[in-house]
Amino acid sequence: MVPTVKSGSRANNSLWAESPSEITPQTSEFINSADVAIIGGGFSGLWSAFHLKRLEPSLSIAIFEAQELGFGASGRNGGWASSDYPVYRPTLVKRHGRESTDLLFDSLNSSIDEIGDFARQYAPACGFVKSGTISFARNLGQSKRLQALIDEDHQWLRAEEVSERLKVTGVLGGIFNPKCATVQPFELLAGLARYISNIGVKIYTNTFASEVPGGVLANNHFVDAPRVIRATEVFGKPGRDFIPLYSLMVATEPLGEDIWREIGAQERFTFAEASHLINYAQRTVDNRLAIGGRGATYPLGSKLLESKEQTPRVHENLRSLARSWFPVLNDVKFTHSWGGAVAITRDWEPYVLWNKETGRARLGGYAGDGVTMSYLAANTLAHEILEIESRFRKLHFVNRPIRKWEPEPLRYLAINSLVKLSDIADAEERMTQRPSFLSRIIEPLILR
Repeated sequence: MVPTVKSGSRANNSLWAESPSEITPQTSEFINSADVAIIGGGFSGLWSAFHLKRLEPSLSIAIFEAQELGFGASGRNGGWASSDYPVYRPTLVKRHGRESTDLLFDSLNSSIDEIGDFARQYAPACGFVKSGTISFARNLGQSKRLQALIDEDHQWLRAEEVSERLKVTGVLGGIFNPKCATVQPFELLAGLARYISNIGVKIYTNTFASEVPGGVLANNHFVDAPRVIRATEVFGKPGRDFIPLYSLMVATEPLGEDIWREIGAQERFTFAEASHLINYAQRTVDNRLAIGGRGATYPLGSKLLESKEQTPRVHENLRSLARSWFPVLNDVKFTHSWGGAVAITRDWEPYVLWNKETGRARLGGYAGDGVTMSYLAANTLAHEILEIESRFRKLHFVNRPIRKWEPEPLRYLAINSLVKLSDIADAEERMTQRPSFLSRIIEPLILR
């Protein structure tokens, strides 16, 4: 028996999902057949429909979402449309060569510009701004690590140059990447849903769909579909293909211009401290400070646990981190806290898989960089399915076998140890003012 998701299922609780924008109403009557059935109503699923219809407008496409559109990471993320990648460029060059690496970053950069073109026309409320990102250092260890990342896309900023843009206490310098953008992700998703609905894509929410021979079973209704795309990301069956790693966020009340003058970020670039424990922040469209980061433990057996989305210790650490950056926030109220899981493969690389013989496709594994990567992955997959020549089909992760995670309980012990060790490595750098010795042990294990 396939479970039926009730229409009252709780939507995600992020700041972004409080948006007043309306997303396409649920289609009431099921179709009996479609050229393409897509399981998953996040960015991966919606962008897949977008690109398929753009390349072949006559296609009939149906999207099935078990909850509400954007229920997962698409509606809970940090709002970074990033041109960076989960794996560092030098590692990619070693793995795949310089030509392949350059193609990847060129494709990410062009994807951001295309997302911006779409957003300005069809989702203006998402406040898309391409004003770059700053990663800053507050100790000498962080500073030395950042300087090692300088390349054609990342320029070094002296302490005073960072402070002109972002008034972080104790800043020693940073790197600036001008090719990244900031969005309100749920508003972008809403605009995308409206657009694809208007061009004929059928969207079914609160509908549990599963792959069966010849198509999908959607709330026990069979839909004949020769091509099925699984765009469920972390909500799919992980096996050893990926793990759920939780990112949590907090946001302040809307801040006045007097406070923002003491913070900076007038251009709404994204920013983060160069710590080992990942963090990320932005100035939102409605003038809040939203900051997120890692630190929640990994659940045994890759189980999805709602309790991990509300880990008080991590939320409080994020509020404390923001206040340490900007003491002006000491008397400011933080009004929102939320979280969600992202899918991470063993080598931190995404996957785009298409089997022409079975008509089955999968995409995902963005490791927290999904706003841009979902667009690029969906564009690539659309070209693969329709067999249209494109440089995207030459990207190294296309139809590449997914590297497996270690079995349990080794996986559980190792991942949670690495999360803890990342925190210890940050403490080591604050004390020694040198790049962490411990991190040199961690990094080969993480495969980044």
